[in-house]
Amino acid sequence: MPLKTFLFNRGIFTQIVRNVGWVSLIYFIGLLFALPIHIFMMSENKDWLMHHQTGRIFDIGSIIQFSLMFTLPILLAIFLFRYMQVKLSADYMHSLPIKREVLFLQHTVVGMIILIVPVAVIAVCLIMMKPFLPISLYSFKHVAIWFVSTVSMNLLLFSGAVFVGMLTGMSILQGMFTYILFFFPAGIFILLIFNLKYFLYGFAYEYYLSSSLNEIVPFIQALNWSTKQIQPLEILIYTVLTFMFYGLSIWLYKKRHIEMATDAIVFRPLRPVFTYGFTFCVMLVGGAYFGQMQQKMSWVIFGYVSSSLFGYIIARMILAKTWRVFSRWKEFVGYVVFMSIVGLLFTFDVFGYKTYQPSLNEIERAYFGDHIYFFENDEIDEENAFYYEKENIRNIYLFHQHLIEQRTYPVNDRRNVVIGYDLKNGERIVREYTVPTNLYNQFYKPIFNSIEFKKNHYPILRKTNFKDVLQIRIGSEDKVVRLQDRADIESFLAVLQQQLLHETFDETTINRSWGTISILYEKYEEQGIEWRKSYHLVEQWLQDRGLLQQARVTADDIAEIKIIKNTKQVPWYDWTPEMIEREKAKMVVHDKVKIEQCLQMAAWGEEDYILGIYYKNGRIDIQSFSKHFVPPFVH
Repeated sequence: MPLKTFLFNRGIFTQIVRNVGWVSLIYFIGLLFALPIHIFMMSENKDWLMHHQTGRIFDIGSIIQFSLMFTLPILLAIFLFRYMQVKLSADYMHSLPIKREVLFLQHTVVGMIILIVPVAVIAVCLIMMKPFLPISLYSFKHVAIWFVSTVSMNLLLFSGAVFVGMLTGMSILQGMFTYILFFFPAGIFILLIFNLKYFLYGFAYEYYLSSSLNEIVPFIQALNWSTKQIQPLEILIYTVLTFMFYGLSIWLYKKRHIEMATDAIVFRPLRPVFTYGFTFCVMLVGGAYFGQMQQKMSWVIFGYVSSSLFGYIIARMILAKTWRVFSRWKEFVGYVVFMSIVGLLFTFDVFGYKTYQPSLNEIERAYFGDHIYFFENDEIDEENAFYYEKENIRNIYLFHQHLIEQRTYPVNDRRNVVIGYDLKNGERIVREYTVPTNLYNQFYKPIFNSIEFKKNHYPILRKTNFKDVLQIRIGSEDKVVRLQDRADIESFLAVLQQQLLHETFDETTINRSWGTISILYEKYEEQGIEWRKSYHLVEQWLQDRGLLQQARVTADDIAEIKIIKNTKQVPWYDWTPEMIEREKAKMVVHDKVKIEQCLQMAAWGEEDYILGIYYKNGRIDIQSFSKHFVPPFVH
């Protein structure tokens, strides 16, 4: 009997229930409307029943479920330990003849019960109402998974908020710091990656940002529960973290001084950590913002200096609870000096990152592309950009070597290039650069003209039979030809393969196309290939079968074409039919042969000549000519 009295105090229990029992009631009512009532309301809607016949209970009333899950456990922790943040209540509670660990244990256990009971009651309701539903939406296993997952997430957020409450003496900061705690790992990683690209030449920041950061943010991971299966490892990790937070919390609770109530950070050794940590994070945000907006190193430095100063002042104000903090500058000067040294270490490439290139003999395969996607998604049936042939690897290697040696380029007319290596020892190296288009094309041309590139870029070239092809659509805008006959499909794809194999790099540098060739496979997979105007084999195949008129625009569709020499170099996309009509010096073409020549050579993006293409149906299209590629009658 004395032991029970020692471990459980009825008066404390009654006070806790009176203070925070409403949280359990709100949680129960919210879940009641989100699940049982909502399910009964929608039980006559066949479409809704079919959509939710997956067993994923989180997909039902998900907005209410997740809103309650992400707020109530944290609010409960704030109100439950509110007595620590007010001096009078802190003095009173800790003057009672109850050990601190017992006081902490009773509050946390009651908090856990408040969170678990509503979930358990709703789980029982779901099981009891299951026989009365028109179809089986879920099983007992699904309810058990929902119960365990919800409870584990609730207790994780609750324990995290309790842990944060031990570190601060202000309830509002307890709530803010709790959310920061769970977003911090992913947030600081993203900020560091975004800022490293300004100091490390060739740093492929997109490669690191594309990793599954959502897996380390409980809020985002929980939102995925409505669409994907919950893994036991997730629940195990959340359980371990929950116990870790509770262990740290009770240790901090016993070390915490009562008189520190209302202080922003109650442990003095942690105050410099908060000050410089907050300053550092704000500095990274400012640097990333100005760098992204201006793309200049001078603006990045300005962002660092101004944001770090702002962050330092705000941190000092939070700790001192006053705006009179402008007398302590030595710490900030020390911070600036330290960060300047760190920045110089990266700028002068002390670690050899910028100039590192593996030996050519170490490379098993090389990657060369415009973006990082195919470096991470190397699917055999999809487009990819990995090269195994020695000549292509050598060309990629030489391009990379050139980029390392020459780092300064003009800012206009640039494009992205990603170079990566998979080494024979299993190591993976990736670099990302922004380079002038003419330099890129110089190294890209020999790679593009290789058979390996074309098989990488066009998956259709890797096929030896076309039995899984259901249909081919060839068309542009409102014209389309559909090939469904097996003989036509086989014949057309054989021609298309020959066309793609003979395609040259120069053909791709001008944006001239009729439309798209879409290949529809079994399982509703689709592959699109740009139908370039240089694909004469494809055009001849359509012409021989009398399908060309149905597949693309021809001279028969055009009433006239008006050609203007663009002496003022106005961008082609700024031209309007009204501007074309106002031009006096223009050539008007009505001859069908000449119109066909214009259609064959017309492109988008060129600015030497502007074409107004007037269709017989009243539509007007504006395209352009390059001065290096114009019909002979244009002067």
